[in-house]
Amino acid sequence: MVPTPPPPRPRGIPNRSLFTVGAVGHFIAAGMAIPFALFSLGFGFGFFFGFFSLIATASGVMMAVGIVIQLIGFYGFWRNYGSRLGLATFIYGLVATAVFLAGVALATFSRGQSLVLIIFPTIVILGVMFILDGVAFIVVRHYTNPGAAIAAGVLYIIAGGFVCSVLFAIVGGLILMPALIIGGIVLVNAPIPMLYAPQAGYGPTDPRPPFPP
Repeated sequence: MVPTPPPPRPRGIPNRSLFTVGAVGHFIAAGMAIPFALFSLGFGFGFFFGFFSLIATASGVMMAVGIVIQLIGFYGFWRNYGSRLGLATFIYGLVATAVFLAGVALATFSRGQSLVLIIFPTIVILGVMFILDGVAFIVVRHYTNPGAAIAAGVLYIIAGGFVCSVLFAIVGGLILMPALIIGGIVLVNAPIPMLYAPQAGYGPTDPRPPFPP
């Protein structure tokens, strides 16, 4: 027998706009995935290559914007389905993105061996975020399109693993593009649970406690 998944537990009134905004962020990040992988991850933020530093900075900042927007979809997992992992992914993602932007800012004005100490931890922290994204999609698969959610989750985890390796981070950045596209599609089509009010005639209608027999 197939176990029945637990029903969703919305945290407040379900809100579809969280999924819509998160999907937009997924598509923005997907559009920036290739330049981000080539110039930011592939060339070590590109700051060793003169002019490429401008491209690396621009692609990194645009990718960060897309990531922040797409994280709203994971907050939607918590708000609409009650997924604690969705909330944890949202919070960690904000911290990881802030660290990433700080790394970009420091690398812009730093040179030499200290640059390596800035780049490597930043990339690893970002890779862990992508792994959490994938796990969050897999956890909520019962409430969305299961096949697409699992596909997005697996691609996210693979991409995050490559990014965490640092050496093959460019491969992870390229795998992020299909993961983000599928994840955006999952959020666009994610159903919203319905909250039912108790119908008249059911349950006690008199607010006073019953009299003893």
